[in-house]
Amino acid sequence: HDTVLQNWQCGGPLVNLDGKVVGLNIARAGRVASYALPASVIRPILDVLKVQAASSPAADAKLRETSKPAEAQ
Repeated sequence: HDTVLQNWQCGGPLVNLDGKVVGLNIARAGRVASYALPASVIRPILDVLKVQAASSPAADAKLRETSKPAEAQ
């Protein structure tokens, strides 16, 4: 990153020049520094969440709702 992210910019994908998602943008609460979690860290967590959601209709509905783009909510 070459800038400090605003709170509404956190949680978005970090993409390379080919458009491939390579990480997830995050920032500290004080917003004095921005970071990115690599996709290799995020992917296993997403896989676990998907398995949990598949076994729970309530969790599945919540996961689907929170993964919609902001303008669609």
